[in-house]
Amino acid sequence: MQMTLVDPNLSTTELLKLAAENHQKKVELSEADRQILVSLLKERGKEELDYGQELEVDNVRLVKRVNGAVGLYFS
Repeated sequence: MQMTLVDPNLSTTELLKLAAENHQKKVELSEADRQILVSLLKERGKEELDYGQELEVDNVRLVKRVNGAVGLYFS
């Protein structure tokens, strides 16, 4: 399995797809890259989502709660 690098220039949807593929073991990320990916997604959620909005790709949801908290959920 090939290691994949997290590119901050990817769109939020592309980053969510990368998170989903890593969760499904289709791509492998180092622990450092996983942490970068989660941080990037949470920051994007704060900036791009409206309160109460969520974005879902495959089995990964990026949610911005009405109180402003941002969470990343895998199913």
